[in-house]
Amino acid sequence: MNAEKEEKLVREIMGKSEIEMPFLDFESKLMEQIHKEANTSRSFLRDVKLSWFFFIVGTFFGLLLSIVAGQINETIYGFPAQRMVLIVQVVFAILLLSQFDKLIQLTRKRNKDFHLNL
Repeated sequence: MNAEKEEKLVREIMGKSEIEMPFLDFESKLMEQIHKEANTSRSFLRDVKLSWFFFIVGTFFGLLLSIVAGQINETIYGFPAQRMVLIVQVVFAILLLSQFDKLIQLTRKRNKDFHLNL
């Protein structure tokens, strides 16, 4: 008799411990959000890879254009072409370094986010 009361009491306590979902579609919304975040993470990785690719291609073409432009021996609007090329090279170097820094930060952010999701 005592065992039956204990069993009934345990069943009653276990019944009260069940957690009710806040909404009927809570689980489906949560799974949808998880899938959306996984897709976002994949597209972010693809975008970072494309950013590096175009950065390298742009750097190569910028250097090539700078070398070719440096061989021009004419004047442009009264200024020697060599001086204009030097100004363009300085601007190119500043932009190159700033974009390189931003890409490094973006890659570190991706790696940090990737390791947090594991």
